Amino acid sequence: MIVTTSYDADEATLHRALWIANALKANFIQRKKHSLKALLAIDREVIVVEKKSAKYFANEQEQPFFFHPSMAVLRINRLQKGDNDILVSLTKLKSGDSFLDCTMGLGSDSIVASYIVGEQGRVLGIESEQVIGTLVKDGLQLGWKEDPKIDRAMKRIEVQLLDHYQYLKLLPDQSFDVVYFDPMFRKGIKKSSSMVPLRKLANPNPLTIETIEQAKRVAKRMVVLKENKNSSEFGRLGFTKIFRSSSTSYGVILIDGEVKR
Repeated sequence: MIVTTSYDADEATLHRALWIANALKANFIQRKKHSLKALLAIDREVIVVEKKSAKYFANEQEQPFFFHPSMAVLRINRLQKGDNDILVSLTKLKSGDSFLDCTMGLGSDSIVASYIVGEQGRVLGIESEQVIGTLVKDGLQLGWKEDPKIDRAMKRIEVQLLDHYQYLKLLPDQSFDVVYFDPMFRKGIKKSSSMVPLRKLANPNPLTIETIEQAKRVAKRMVVLKENKNSSEFGRLGFTKIFRSSSTSYGVILIDGEVKR
């Protein structure tokens, strides 16, 4: 893998590129006059670090993978106007809570959760795939200058680049209010074309019963699973399905009490 920068990169962009190269154990190459096509001829994977993002290119991918908080920003804007957010309502997240996102991906749910739990709360995102986790971590630290509250929410998120089962085993009992899973659906949603680059990089493995048992031990309040509405994963893993939209459903395991439909 090669990591480089955009043409005429500033010092901050160069430092980010060097950090990403080190994190991924990749080769850093000064951009100079090298075209992207020329770099992809040297190595099939190239990350180009720009001022506002870092983009992963691969020979077999038509679209690059990169982080952008667009969906989280849209959801938070709706919350600011007094609208509901399904995840926030379902988990009853509030200021000071702790939220463990075991399948961070693009980080949208983690950003929304961080915005809700605030400075007194805690949000930790786990991502097993190194390219995804590293570029999202970089993007979170860049923040969102258009809204100071969203900017702070993004920068507060902790990121761990590990397998979620292995990380869950290290955590004490009842150490997070909510433990959340949004794994890559077995069957993709056709209209989600923006998810195509993520799908090619994401971990395709299904959740295990052992992982859910660890999540139940770590959670104080509930374990939540988001899946395709027709998924059999809810039943296989012991979740009660309590919400259905046109394409997705949520399942819950309450640690203390009964599920309220």
